[in-house]
Amino acid sequence: MNLNSGRQRVQASILLYLLICVVLNLAVWFWFALHLHSPHIFPLGGYRDRFSDLLLFSGKYQVAKDPRMGNYNALNGTLFPKNYPPFGVVIYLFLLQACAPFAVPVLLATVLGAVLVACTMLWRRVRCLEAYRWYMGAAIFATGLFGWGTLQVFMRGNIEGLLWIAVSIGAALIARRHYRGAAVAFAIATCIKPYPVLWLALMARHRKYREVALGLVTAAAVTLASLLAIDLNPMRAWRFITGKNTFFQDYIVALRPIGEMTGDHSLFQSIKTIARVLRNHGFSFPPIDYTVQSNNPLAWTLYRIYLPLAALIALFVLYKVWNKPVLNQVFAISCVTLVLPLVAGDYTLILLLIPMGFFLIFLLEDVAQGKTTLSTGNILWFLLPCAWVMATEPLLTLHGVFKCIAILVLLAASISIPLPSTLFGERTT
Repeated sequence: MNLNSGRQRVQASILLYLLICVVLNLAVWFWFALHLHSPHIFPLGGYRDRFSDLLLFSGKYQVAKDPRMGNYNALNGTLFPKNYPPFGVVIYLFLLQACAPFAVPVLLATVLGAVLVACTMLWRRVRCLEAYRWYMGAAIFATGLFGWGTLQVFMRGNIEGLLWIAVSIGAALIARRHYRGAAVAFAIATCIKPYPVLWLALMARHRKYREVALGLVTAAAVTLASLLAIDLNPMRAWRFITGKNTFFQDYIVALRPIGEMTGDHSLFQSIKTIARVLRNHGFSFPPIDYTVQSNNPLAWTLYRIYLPLAALIALFVLYKVWNKPVLNQVFAISCVTLVLPLVAGDYTLILLLIPMGFFLIFLLEDVAQGKTTLSTGNILWFLLPCAWVMATEPLLTLHGVFKCIAILVLLAASISIPLPSTLFGERTT
């Protein structure tokens, strides 16, 4: 195929992306079908993990307003401030109590509906462009519905799907120059899990200070309203959701079970996995590596090394993307929130759909129409890592490590290859 024109480069690259995703997915699911009645690892995780993040939410017992549970210091749960802010707790309780016994269908239907709406809007946005081909529509819906992050949100029943809805709305409003609405959407997302606050930082970078202030006020109001929803006395509600928390001991300074770490693509957990492989000179792990090992010396050492390392990476990324186009910053924010947290389950990968959607518009509107020049190699620096991240691969020991490497490659591309887009009102040549 002649790849001299921007249109041909874009078409060939997107087709390659789709073929990689389809081949990897079919290979895994075909193998699963052949070994259906044999001992195996379910492609999406263990059967017992289905919807577990919602159904096994430990806080549903902690925030029960039960008079027998007066000793708050003895409560054990994975709640704020280590995991979920008050609004996140309220969402879980709403699903488990107000929506019972249909908590799982309500959550999954909401996320599925939002994914279908987002895919349809993106498809309608690009289908009339000259460079559009039918397989691009297939890539949009295949990625949105069967991307690894989406599958994990559905498999685990995690509210990351709701957070993705809020961030997606905010990102779309930024592209439409509706900055106040974007700030409110990012603020609501921040009240579910903290790291979307980086999107407010992106707005501050572009001097939208009033909008950022609105976002912060909104976040404070949503948090207060969430506490009042738990108990009319906010201080008492705070005690309800801040019981004894063993997250640090069980996840950060512990070597988690090997099977559990395979679905974590954070840089910190990937480093711990690699260290365990090196320590055991291969993949023959002792029985203790299949159970939680709290306060492990190796985990403590890696934790102390990782904190300054993560800070240096974050500062370096900030320095490199400070004056880069908005699309570069969107990719960088997404990648940083996926790999730098101390723990990052694969359901968080659904957030990568946001920069990928913007990137498709950029390719078809700017690169394919000759408004900006991007070589095939540079296009693939973005699309190939995305293809690997979005595809279903076997849940082997290094599964999370390979996902982490792909995101790091994508992060490197986002800080080194400029992506000036007319979508964000930037001049292209």
